[in-house]
Amino acid sequence: MFREAFVILLVLSVLVSCQQSPKQHLSHSTVQDSFYSYPKTFYSFKKKDQTFFSSCFEKDFNGSILVYKKNKLYKSVKGYNDLNKQQKLDINDVFQMASVSKTITSIAILQLHQNGVIHLDSQVSKYLKELNYPHVTVRHLLSHRSGLANYMYYTDTFWKNKLKVMNNQDLYHFFIKSKPKVYTAPDVSFSYNNTNFALLPILLERVTGQKFPAYVEDSIFKVAGMRNSFFYGHQPSRIQSTLLTGRFVNELYEPNYYLNGILGDKSFFSCVEDMFMFYDALKEGRLLDKSIQDVAFQETYKPNVYGGSYGLGFRIKYIEGEKWVYHNGWWKGFWTFFWTNIEKDICLVVLTNNKKSSRFKLYDLLTNLNNL
Repeated sequence: MFREAFVILLVLSVLVSCQQSPKQHLSHSTVQDSFYSYPKTFYSFKKKDQTFFSSCFEKDFNGSILVYKKNKLYKSVKGYNDLNKQQKLDINDVFQMASVSKTITSIAILQLHQNGVIHLDSQVSKYLKELNYPHVTVRHLLSHRSGLANYMYYTDTFWKNKLKVMNNQDLYHFFIKSKPKVYTAPDVSFSYNNTNFALLPILLERVTGQKFPAYVEDSIFKVAGMRNSFFYGHQPSRIQSTLLTGRFVNELYEPNYYLNGILGDKSFFSCVEDMFMFYDALKEGRLLDKSIQDVAFQETYKPNVYGGSYGLGFRIKYIEGEKWVYHNGWWKGFWTFFWTNIEKDICLVVLTNNKKSSRFKLYDLLTNLNNL
């Protein structure tokens, strides 16, 4: 009798647990194609945790949110993908990822290093012979320690036709022809600079013979299962989701701004679920060997007074002694946040297309997740 009662209680407890934490799926996990198909299911956070997550965002927040920790998943969309039509956002709606794009570029370059195609400490001029900046290495580009000039301070002057989209080759030819003066010698200091990551796709194309977007699709998007991701000017037919436009208050930015065609430093488009797939592929070692990934996630200079540093394409921040590997981004009305803690199996992705919505309680979210 006691044994039968115990079994009944055990079954009831499991049923109650399942009701409190229903299984969740990523919305594109059942699609069968050449992309990795995610085999896992997730459980919901407790109701009080979900309420807290929601409270970290203002009522008029406009964007997508994904919170993950140890097989628990919270997803939410708030607001509209078209304010005029009052058309509500969908979890698969696509945002310009701004500087979060640098994480993708970094992994692509590190894969080449891992496969022996290039070496991080080789001079860039070994691969791009026309680029006459001695002693600048691949590692210097990835860590923003090259000392090179920032192309964005020159393009308004030398690129006369703003109706024509500029690309990486255009930028490269400018550096070859005009050779803008360096800010410092290589490896003197950290200086965040989009030139570094705009040159890396050219290097990749030179050594692989493959176009940068095609390489990333084959070696990152497909491996991770990122079906809703692409680069500006290279949108595949499979993408059926709405592409959002950045806003400044209620005014739309120009979606075809002439610098959008420069890839690597920005102009990668994605959604919260795909960015979680990217995190999971990193965590599971499907994109890089752990030894190489550890190099990317290692600070390249002593953390500053705010606990911040930079690795190779990833920012690093220590909050209450906890190490977070992340990247944020801003570009023409898009504000993007991609934060990870692989040791504790945490991923936070927040994407919005207006500045006001970028002011959410980020550190409260991170601290709460760390302590759950």
